[in-house]
Amino acid sequence: MLIEQISTVFAMVPYAAPLGPYVGRGGGKGSLGGSGLIVKVVSDEGLVGWGEGTGSLAADINDLLVGRHAADIEAATTAMEEAGIGRGPMSGVEMALWDLVGKKAGLPVCRLLGGVVREEVDFCACMGLKEPSASAATAREYIDRWGFRFLKTKAGDDPEQDLGIAAAIQREIGEEAALRPDANSGYEPAVAEATLEKMRDLGVGLFEDPCSREHLDCLIRMRRDPGMKILVNMGVGTAESVTDLLEAGAADMLMPDTPAAGGLLRVKRVAETAAAWGVPTLMHCAHDLGLKTAAITHVAASTPGFSGPSDTCYHGLVDDILTEKLQFTNGRIRVPMGPGLGVEVDEEKLAKYRKD
Repeated sequence: MLIEQISTVFAMVPYAAPLGPYVGRGGGKGSLGGSGLIVKVVSDEGLVGWGEGTGSLAADINDLLVGRHAADIEAATTAMEEAGIGRGPMSGVEMALWDLVGKKAGLPVCRLLGGVVREEVDFCACMGLKEPSASAATAREYIDRWGFRFLKTKAGDDPEQDLGIAAAIQREIGEEAALRPDANSGYEPAVAEATLEKMRDLGVGLFEDPCSREHLDCLIRMRRDPGMKILVNMGVGTAESVTDLLEAGAADMLMPDTPAAGGLLRVKRVAETAAAWGVPTLMHCAHDLGLKTAAITHVAASTPGFSGPSDTCYHGLVDDILTEKLQFTNGRIRVPMGPGLGVEVDEEKLAKYRKD
């Protein structure tokens, strides 16, 4: 089964309230929807694989990959990297190849990546920066409407603002769900330590990227607090990028992502590397559409250490490019077990949400 043609379309699906607009650290108008580079790979047998990456391809990738066997995914990834193709678009091509190979084999991607260790995958519902009262109301809707048991807010601009938001959410949710603020490495070490102490006193037991990973000593000190777990996403790319964190004991959980690593297999390698130190992993969110959300479930389904609640904004989409939108039950998605990614792209919807 040879690669015959590769094409790409950039698509964006709007967010509905209460998620949109999603305002991150630094403020601004916020993200108005989920988006991705949608990759279509057609084989010489007429089978089609779909993938979702980020960014764009600066050159026609057909000259590089057409004629190669679709199952030679490692070789294709190496060729793309050597040609200077970024990991964001590369991750979409790699995902499409896994989807294509799974369809040819009649197997779900999770069974190609190691087999099924879990059939449902937990997710953490993201919300951007909102006023405290709006944050609390959003948290309540996330719990009541979708059953989420893990919630994520942005942070890192102003510790007092972050503490006010956390306090309002904690009053609303109590022990119904776990809150995980994400400062995107926005605090200086001293501020990070003081803020996390106050966060712990509010009942917050998870915090993402409180300070830059360059300050390993600070991350290690914060980890010593038995009431606080530290997650690291910033700077997590391929497996080689996390060994310093693991050797130093600076993270309770790692958060890889397909655009940062370059594909599903590379994310699995981050997870397997972390597992050697007993550190679990979960997927970071890049304002994903349905293809990547489905792919997250396949990685988590086939990787024992991929046990954390992966980030998602998917619940906020008004629609999707898939024929059937994925559904959350109790904050989880059941792994789609059809061939490949187990989902199908609706090409009319893809045309509707195309952004040139």
